[in-house]
Amino acid sequence: MKSVHGFKHLYLRNNTYYFRFVLRRHRIKHQFSLSLKSTEFSEAIVSWKKISLEVTKLKKLVQTYQKHETDEIRRLVNGFKISMQEKLTMHHIDPIIAELEQSYTSNVHMLKVLGRNCPIDFPERFHHMLASLGNNACGMPVGEKLYEVMDSISNEDMSAFLQYLASILIRFTASDEDFNVDGLAETAKEILAKHNLCFDEQSLEFQVLLSKLRTSSQIRNTLIETVVCEDGVKERELTQLLQTPTVVASEAKTKIDVVSSAPHFSAVYAEFLQHKIKKEKLADKVQQDYARKYVVWQSLTEDKPIDLYSPKDIGRFIDRCFELPKMNIAPYSKMSWAERLEVDVPEEDMISPKSVSHFYKWLQGVFAYAKRDTIGYINASPCSIKREYKSRTRGVFDDIELQVFLKAADDEKQVWRKWMIYLGIYTGARRGELVQLRKEDVKFDTATKRHYLLITDEHESQKLKTENAKRKIPLHMDLINAGFIEYVESCKERVFDRVNNREVVTAWFARQMQNIEINSINELGHIRSFHSFRHTFITKLMNEGVQVNLLQQVVGHEISSFGITSNYTHKSTELKHVLPVVDLLFV
Repeated sequence: MKSVHGFKHLYLRNNTYYFRFVLRRHRIKHQFSLSLKSTEFSEAIVSWKKISLEVTKLKKLVQTYQKHETDEIRRLVNGFKISMQEKLTMHHIDPIIAELEQSYTSNVHMLKVLGRNCPIDFPERFHHMLASLGNNACGMPVGEKLYEVMDSISNEDMSAFLQYLASILIRFTASDEDFNVDGLAETAKEILAKHNLCFDEQSLEFQVLLSKLRTSSQIRNTLIETVVCEDGVKERELTQLLQTPTVVASEAKTKIDVVSSAPHFSAVYAEFLQHKIKKEKLADKVQQDYARKYVVWQSLTEDKPIDLYSPKDIGRFIDRCFELPKMNIAPYSKMSWAERLEVDVPEEDMISPKSVSHFYKWLQGVFAYAKRDTIGYINASPCSIKREYKSRTRGVFDDIELQVFLKAADDEKQVWRKWMIYLGIYTGARRGELVQLRKEDVKFDTATKRHYLLITDEHESQKLKTENAKRKIPLHMDLINAGFIEYVESCKERVFDRVNNREVVTAWFARQMQNIEINSINELGHIRSFHSFRHTFITKLMNEGVQVNLLQQVVGHEISSFGITSNYTHKSTELKHVLPVVDLLFV
C-alpha cells in the first residue's frame, strides 16, 4: 500500500483507494483497512472526507477509555469497521465467484509461460521465502503475508521469484486435491474483506460461499492441468463452466453521503414561490393550494440539496400521495395535515387520482424552475416518472414475496426494521399501531400460555383509529421462534424507540421494496405498500375459512364491515377464542 501525499489515512493499492486507520492507545495498536471501491481519486476523496469525520469522533470516544479497558477499545474499533460494511447475503455470492473466475483462463496461461523451469533451478533463498509464507505465526492473512514477502524482494529478483512461484503452482496443483478447510476459509475472508462485506462464519451464507469456492477451485486446478498438458478441447469445455459476471460483486458502498453545493429544496422552493408571485402574479387561492402541497412534501420527503433528488424519490412521493385522504369529508376535514398523514385511509376515502396528478404537476414546476438557464441548480429534472392517474386498488403479496421480505428482514442491521416486517406479516396490524407499541403492550396469557399484543391507547402517546381498534392480537409462533420476546425484553419503554412516526416506516419500506426487487404495483395494477401486509393477512385467513367475526376482532375492523350484523356477534375478551385465527396463518 502506498500512502497518498497530503491525505491522511488514504492509501493506494492495485489502483484501488483504501482508507487505512491505525489507532494507538495505551501502547496497543488497533487498525483496519477499508476499500473505498474506487480507482478515481475524485470519487475516493468524497468517501475519504466522510470517513475521516467519523474517525475523528471515534478517536475522541476512545480517549475516554482507561488503560485497563483495552478490550472495550478493541470492540469499539471493530464495531466501527463493521458499521461501515454491508452484511454478506446470498445475492453477493455468485457475483463474487464470477469475478474470481473471470481471470482464471488468462492467469493459468500466464502460469504456464512463467513456470517452465524446474523449481530446483532457482536460488535457495526463494525456497526460504516460500517457507516463510507457510510459517505465519502472527496470524496475518496469506494475501498480506505475500505482499510483505514481495516487498522484501529486489527489483532484479522479482521476475525470477514470480517464475519460481509459477513453477511451484504448476507442479504441485492437482485437480483431485483435498482442500484445506482453514485455507479455504482464509481465502473467503480475504475476498469478503476486499468487498467490504461483514459475515458470521457460522452463517448459512458463509458456508454456501465456502462450498462454491471449493467447486470453483477444483475447476481452476483442473484448468491448470489441462493448459499445461495443452488439451485445447478440454480447456474450452472447462471455460464454459466458469461464471460470467453480470453485476458488480458487491453493490455495497461505504456509507457515504454525496456532497453537493446546491441549495436545499426548501430554499429553492422559497425562490420559486416568490418568482411565481412577483413575475406571474400567482393568485391567493393557488398560493394556498401550493402551501398545502408543500406541507405534504415536507412531511413525506427529506429536505436535501435540489440536485440530489432522483426519479425514485419523486416516484415514492407520488405513490404515497395516492394513499392520502380526501380533505372535504369527515373525519379528515377536521384533522391537521400531521393527523391526516398518521391515519390509515380506507380505499373509498382516498383522494382522487386527478388530485395526485396535481401534486406531480406542482413538483414539475419547482424542478423546471431549478433547471432554468438563468438558475442552473440542476442539469435534469427528476420528474421523469410514469404513473397512471386512475383509481387504484390496494394489492397483496404472494407467499414467495413474503419469504423474500422475511429473509431480507433477517439480514437487517437495524433491528427495528426486522421486527416491523415480522409484525406486519404475522399480525396484520396498522403501521401506526406498531410504531406506538410499548413494552408493557406485549403480554402473556396464562390461560393459553401464549403471548399477545394489546393494541391500546392507554398511554398519552398512543392513539387509535376507532374504538374497534382496541384489541388483542395473539403472537404467531413464527414470531416467538424468531426471537421477538427476547427483543422486547431488551427494550426500555417503546418497542420501536428509534421510530418517531409511521412515515419513517413508509419511506424506508418503499426503498426496501426496490432493494429486494418487489414491485410496488403488481401485474393487476394494484398498488402495494406496508399496508398491503394487512390486506395479505386478511386475505390469507379468509381463504383458510376462519370465522369472519373472529378475524375482524384480530384486525380491528367493525363487526358489521363484512356484512355481518353486530346484533348477532360480540367481541370476545378471551385470547383462546381468537388464537386459532392467527395459528391458521402459514407463510
